[in-house]
Amino acid sequence: MSIYLTGDTHGELSINRLSFGKWPEGKNLVDTDYLIIAGDFGLIFRPEQTSAEKYWLNWLNDRPWTTLIVDGNHDNHIKLQELPREEKFGGIVGKIANSIYHLRRGEIYLIEGKKVLTFGGADSIDKENRLDGITWWKEEIPNYAEMDNCIENMKKHQEKVDIIVAHTCPLFLAQMLAAKQGFYSTRNADPTTKMLEHIVKTCAFEDFYCGHWHIDEDHGKYHFVYERILKI
Repeated sequence: MSIYLTGDTHGELSINRLSFGKWPEGKNLVDTDYLIIAGDFGLIFRPEQTSAEKYWLNWLNDRPWTTLIVDGNHDNHIKLQELPREEKFGGIVGKIANSIYHLRRGEIYLIEGKKVLTFGGADSIDKENRLDGITWWKEEIPNYAEMDNCIENMKKHQEKVDIIVAHTCPLFLAQMLAAKQGFYSTRNADPTTKMLEHIVKTCAFEDFYCGHWHIDEDHGKYHFVYERILKI
């Protein structure tokens, strides 16, 4: 069985990239194949579920694979925190639907023989234009308990995993990309990137994957995903 990974879906805006017409490979998958969405899932976003969210959640839940999401900045973090939790893949997940799960910050999961460290969240550069508790949540920034959980789990695994999946990237890459995109000072202030820099300096890993930047690029073992779907 296999693991696939794609970038931000932002609710119904681009979830249809997972249709069989656009991704024919998906038709041949089964529930022990996994698709990870690297943040900004957006289908449990509004304080009150919309008809569009309900439709697309049911649509995704009916796909033959199992969907795993890492939280981004444009996600409803209160709803994610309130999800029923269960132990799965050797860590704690939030259950969204029968075949859709939230991979929580700082957990290390064993998925298809690979140790996967997940650490979602990021700072929204557009939060001044959003409404607190309606389209933006301060919990987008990881808290100390989540950071401590990550550090403790890394120690339990001898500070070695196979892959890391986050929403944003470590600070040194964020500085490079932000300068290129004209957001240097804002992106530089994101504590999530600083925590991720600590993670990649502390923990041995083979590949790092993230969304957030809306680019499809590879920088050595760091992979930015947006519209492409990668087989890991």
